[in-house]
Amino acid sequence: MNNQKLFLGIAIFLTVFLLWYKWQITHITDENGNVVRKSQITLDTSTQNTDVPMINTETTQIDLPTSPSINESHGYTTVTTDLLTVEISHKGGTIQNAYLNAFPIEKGGEEKFQLLSDKTGALFQAQSGLASRDDLLPTHLSLFNSANSNYQLSTDTLTVPLTWQGKDGTTVTKNFHFKKGNYIVEVDYQITNNSNQAIPVKSYVRLSRSAIDQSNMMMPTFTGGIVYDK
Repeated sequence: MNNQKLFLGIAIFLTVFLLWYKWQITHITDENGNVVRKSQITLDTSTQNTDVPMINTETTQIDLPTSPSINESHGYTTVTTDLLTVEISHKGGTIQNAYLNAFPIEKGGEEKFQLLSDKTGALFQAQSGLASRDDLLPTHLSLFNSANSNYQLSTDTLTVPLTWQGKDGTTVTKNFHFKKGNYIVEVDYQITNNSNQAIPVKSYVRLSRSAIDQSNMMMPTFTGGIVYDK
């Protein structure tokens, strides 16, 4: 009898909670406590003609996409260290997949925890590039070349280079630096300007992920925070 009362109480609580949560996501109140219906917000994307940051001589404006798109297959380079296994896409030099070698999904299992992903619906990638006028330098959408498809950290440090060449002869080497016992991946650029003009440039880095589906009535889960070490 006591068990029946317990289950009945839990069922009533869940029903009341779901009704309350549905009310919260469909209604808001003003400062006077009056109920106001939420209206759908429509973003004007007519001025967002590019997914690439834009640069001028005074300020740098970065237009982030509202929903990141998944990279097309242009090949990738795999890098394995003592702590990480990462896949660097040749499109933009984006880190499209990253696995934590010391943390299996299940205790004693072989499959490692995936930190970054290119999977549909769970997109989470580290993008970086160079913002310049007239796309004179490579962005996260440009195609790079890699001398090798696999790199293995065998000493204390490892540098993985990707190369790019522009129409005017300008060359860029995008270097990814890995260190033993360290989760940080450092990125820098070596630029050789073979054109007849100066090229203003700024680098950018961003984490891009797909939108989270909030169409169901259940409470959304916490997917983890982000820590940046400069």
